[in-house]
Amino acid sequence: MIRSADFAGLKVPETRESLKAILFADDTTAFLSENDDFRALQRVIDVWCSASKARFNITKTEILPIGSAEHRARMTTTYRQTGEWMEYPRGAKIAGDGEPVRILGAHLGNNVNQRLIWRANLEKLRTALERWKKGRATITGKALVMQMMAGGVTQFLASVQRMPEEAVKEANAMIRKYIWDD
Repeated sequence: MIRSADFAGLKVPETRESLKAILFADDTTAFLSENDDFRALQRVIDVWCSASKARFNITKTEILPIGSAEHRARMTTTYRQTGEWMEYPRGAKIAGDGEPVRILGAHLGNNVNQRLIWRANLEKLRTALERWKKGRATITGKALVMQMMAGGVTQFLASVQRMPEEAVKEANAMIRKYIWDD
């Protein structure tokens, strides 16, 4: 139904079909081009909600403008000032440049500071390593802690968005400090 919907979606290089939606559990991410009419997406949503007895929570809806800097600025400014942009839903949050939107665990957006995104993960790793440091782990135990903690805390985010070089250096420093007892 979404594939045949009357909107273009996002053209992805080297693919035959444009990207129109990603659905995972109770999260839906829809992609509209600059020229798409939100009403076409709304018709699909209405049919889907009617059939599934679900409903979309507009207060949780986030809009991430994609396109030229001029288009993004015009859309964000207009929506924030008037609460309207074409036929987009009222009451949604719109992300301006530098403001991340969380999509399935990734923090995406235009001109987002990746160091700030990684700050929470690195702090979680630092706290965990300080707690583990209070024990008396062998070098083998420390290797297991590294796989569990450093790998566990960084692996998913690194797979869905890049890990900045500064974050890599900081994580490596924490790992060395833990393994070699400062």
